[in-house]
Amino acid sequence: MYLKSIKINGFKSFADKIDLELSKQITGIVGPNGSGKSNIVDAIKWVLGEQSLKALRGSEAMSDVIFNGSKSRGQSTRASVALTFDNSDKYLNSEFSEIEVKRVVYQNGDNEYYLNNSKVRLKDITDLFIDAGASSKSFNIISQGNITDVVNQKSEDRRIIFESAAGVLKYKKRKEDTLKKLAKTNDNLEKVSLLINELELQLTPLKEQRDIASKYLEYSSSLKSKEIGLLAYELRNLSIEEKKLKEEQEVVKEELDNINLTNSTDISKLENLKLNKLKQDEVLSKYQEELLTLTKEIASLESQKQLAVERKKYEVDDIKLQNNIMLLKEEELNLNKNITSITSSIEDIQNKLSNITKEKQDLEDKILKLTHKHYTLEGLINDKNKEILETKNRIDIINNNLSENLSMPYAVKQVLNNPRFNIYGTISTLIDVEDRFVSAINIALGANSNVLVVDDEVVAKEAIEYLKTNHLGRATFFPLNVIKSRYIDQNTLNEVKSCKGFIDVASNLVKYDVKYKGIIENQLGNIIIVDNIDNMNIIGKLIGYKYRIVTLQGDVLYVGGAITGGSIKDNQNVLLLKEQLSKLNKSLEALEKEVKEYAKEFSELLKDEKTNNETLHSIQEEIFNNNEVLNRKNIMLNDLKREYNAKHQELISTDNLVNNKIDDELNSILDSFYKKSSDKDILEEKIKDIKNNIDNLNDEIEQLEKSNRDINSKVNEKQNKLKDIEIRLGKIDVKMDNYLLNLNENYQMTYEHALDISDLEIDEGIVKTEVSKLKSLIKDLGEVNIGSIKEYERVSTRYEFLSNQKNDIELSINELLNIINDMDEIMITKFKDTYEAVSNKFSEVFKTLFKGGTGRLELTDPNDLLETGIDIIAIPPGKKLKSIALLSGGEKTLTALSLLFAILEVKPVPFIVLDEVEAALDGANVTTFGKYLESKKDKSQFIIITHKNKTMEYADTLYGITMQESGVSKLVSVKLED
Repeated sequence: MYLKSIKINGFKSFADKIDLELSKQITGIVGPNGSGKSNIVDAIKWVLGEQSLKALRGSEAMSDVIFNGSKSRGQSTRASVALTFDNSDKYLNSEFSEIEVKRVVYQNGDNEYYLNNSKVRLKDITDLFIDAGASSKSFNIISQGNITDVVNQKSEDRRIIFESAAGVLKYKKRKEDTLKKLAKTNDNLEKVSLLINELELQLTPLKEQRDIASKYLEYSSSLKSKEIGLLAYELRNLSIEEKKLKEEQEVVKEELDNINLTNSTDISKLENLKLNKLKQDEVLSKYQEELLTLTKEIASLESQKQLAVERKKYEVDDIKLQNNIMLLKEEELNLNKNITSITSSIEDIQNKLSNITKEKQDLEDKILKLTHKHYTLEGLINDKNKEILETKNRIDIINNNLSENLSMPYAVKQVLNNPRFNIYGTISTLIDVEDRFVSAINIALGANSNVLVVDDEVVAKEAIEYLKTNHLGRATFFPLNVIKSRYIDQNTLNEVKSCKGFIDVASNLVKYDVKYKGIIENQLGNIIIVDNIDNMNIIGKLIGYKYRIVTLQGDVLYVGGAITGGSIKDNQNVLLLKEQLSKLNKSLEALEKEVKEYAKEFSELLKDEKTNNETLHSIQEEIFNNNEVLNRKNIMLNDLKREYNAKHQELISTDNLVNNKIDDELNSILDSFYKKSSDKDILEEKIKDIKNNIDNLNDEIEQLEKSNRDINSKVNEKQNKLKDIEIRLGKIDVKMDNYLLNLNENYQMTYEHALDISDLEIDEGIVKTEVSKLKSLIKDLGEVNIGSIKEYERVSTRYEFLSNQKNDIELSINELLNIINDMDEIMITKFKDTYEAVSNKFSEVFKTLFKGGTGRLELTDPNDLLETGIDIIAIPPGKKLKSIALLSGGEKTLTALSLLFAILEVKPVPFIVLDEVEAALDGANVTTFGKYLESKKDKSQFIIITHKNKTMEYADTLYGITMQESGVSKLVSVKLED
């Protein structure tokens, strides 16, 4: 076997494809420093599986070996190297006479390996070359500067060269694989042993559990029946009590609302009264100040009048007559004052009557409108109550249909009504759907809406047997442990999500318990819901009719392209009934809310009517009373006017008798005095009226405040009652939640189902005693494993199986140990024979290359030939060295070459690659090196990278590597024999 050619493309500096046709003997590769000739060695090692970036002179990633571009060229996208071997002598274990090994790496770091253009694993290439002396780690490929590594490395690391030469690497690798298998088998044995030990511990208690299980099943069956009945009984009673309390709560709330409304009105009225009183107090204060001023002015005028009268006594002859005139004048003025006062009072009463009459008219108009509104509201409430009654009747009919399963097929209904079967329900009863999606989901489910959901195949089998035995018809069952989800593939889903009219996947439009996820997604997980038939056809065409599509109106596009549509017959299935029930409940809720608002408005209206009628009655009484006062005042006014006229005539007669007038000063004083007196009387009357008003306001305020205190007391009473009801309702809710949770968790049953299967005419005390006794018996049993019988059989079977498996594993371990021992013996023999042969040859070659001196090999541990290291003893002629570390660079190179050539004498290899191994040698030693190569070229193929002219002389074919273009290596070849 020999290496025929090397093809490189895009590897390191080889941007262009090159093809090196190699001589069977010695091929030399030369070129200036930096031209890239050492990259050929890297290429050979790389294609043979080298994974170390350091060994390949890379930095971060394997993609570093790809040509990285230059000033004139772009970066390559990949690197590839192919080695072609002539295998006509079948040196490699392959049927092919010519073998091409190729490796390719891409920018993303992906590697590919090929054997004769067939894609293979790296392991396949490693196994092919492992003992052929041609692997990436073999001694036959020595990179630049690494020749002395053989001398400098540790004795344990040096062993690998001898193992490679001895052909034991494949045995070593097999041993490693066998040791891994042995470790894995030992792990398996340990696991199996642990499992067997665990099973042994389980078997005895399982037998005891099996005996307890039958008693438990007997007790628990009886307990289930009685406790479900008791829970249903308790829940029904609590439900009735809750309903009564909620009704009472509504009544108390309404009463509280009414009280608060009245209280709010009274508070508003009270504030108005207080504000009015405040205004009246301000007016009273103002009038009292005016009265004080008038009183002072009248007193002053009284003094002036007395002085004037006294003066007159000295001015007139008939004092008695003068006094009479004065008296008449004062009486006249006094009567005039009283007339003015009464006239003012009459005007006030008339103004007040006018205002009250207008207020009465406004109030009567308001009462008329309230009466009209009263009858309108009453009619509306009656109409709405009729609608509520009709809606409730329709709801009761639908609830009855649902509870009695009247819309379901006969067979399905019979299974659901049989309490012995643990049936979760039909698919349609287990999902909740928004009203707008009901038609689409109903069509999507089709007949499968009545499929029964059960735990497993056992329940389904029992139910089917029951239907067969009783000739009740057929039903379909979906076991939760069998039915799996179905989906729309992600690519299709991403495609349709952006389409016009797409709504969602059907399974996303329904709500359900997570335990039914597999079944719901099995039925609806691969169905697309869209808005209309046009968009349905567009989306169907887009996805190639791969999935069923349903519109909101119920049109269907089936897989493959078939379309179904038209009007939907109302077949009254569960989903449609649920939809109707949902709409009716919403309608009922709206109607009840409307009636409640009307009733509240009506209640407020009645109060307004009552208040306004009471106010009207008060106004009518006030008008009557004011009219009475006005009549009396008019009579008084007429009397005063007659009296005034009489006095006035008498005064004129007396005045004429004495033919003397009261002087102007006294007349003026008297006019002012009586005018002020009149003003004072009017003011006192107003003050009296205001004080009466204030007293009335104080009475009203006191009454309203007392009423508010009474109302607050009632509010507190109602709030306490409301709080008590809420506490009782809270306790009932907690109890009901606990009972419902017990039903759901322990018996997987709804309250409605429990009511259907339970006898509610029970003696609660007796049943509670029986339940308590059964629970005590179950508790005495301790922990119970219901499936202990089957579990015992399963564990016993598994125990027997594992015991047999353990025996097989132990036999396998013995076989593996024997194989390892056999491989150890082979490796020891091969290593020993090769070491002894190489050791003898090393001494000979050392003397030849050094022209004297002593060279030998020694084992570090002769007693452990599987692990021993190998020391090199090298003493050049004329020197006495204690360690090979003291050798010069040239001496280390010659020592390493001595070992290499000694190994080649014992174990010739197909080809050898040497990269500037003779760089440290002088001219004479280079000649010796070249001659030695020439003597061995008929046994092995040499590929030498060199700078030495002397070495080039021994090459049969010479290749030159140049870098005419910056960063790009080129190839030039010369056949020297020509």
